[in-house]
Amino acid sequence: MFIDCNHIALNNANDLLPYGTYKSGIMDGEKAINIYAYPSSDYPIVNIPYELKDIDYNTLPPGHYMVVLAPSRKIMYLVESNKIKASIPVAKLVEKMVNEQEELEKLKKRQKIEKKYKNNPRKRPRDTTELEKQADMEASIQDTDEDYYILNYRNGNIQATGYILK
Repeated sequence: MFIDCNHIALNNANDLLPYGTYKSGIMDGEKAINIYAYPSSDYPIVNIPYELKDIDYNTLPPGHYMVVLAPSRKIMYLVESNKIKASIPVAKLVEKMVNEQEELEKLKKRQKIEKKYKNNPRKRPRDTTELEKQADMEASIQDTDEDYYILNYRNGNIQATGYILK
């Protein structure tokens, strides 16, 4: 009588080993794009190529600044390394209304996906709400022929415009 030892060892591998077996390879959470990706921010970033000066001859060098709208919505701040470098008064503010029906549809869609992949979360598609939020932000600065710059800010449903004197 011939006994296949390899077949027995493969069927009972979990019984013979003192530790469990795991699937080899890289899991979704261990991929480099998730670990080393730039952390998301709640505010848009603007590249200012100009040297900005105020009345007291204080200067703001060219660089990348985060544009933060104050909770009062009357001032925009230019922030670098979590320090406020400049404040710009808001001249124009547009706040769009949120459509309640669209928000409910998004919530139902998200709940449907969670329910579908409840038993197998590894096959669930990645949640792209943060990426969509990042794509919905924008800040820019324009040089005009007059004696001021225009700073535009858009974050979700809020748009603001401020003017910076040259």
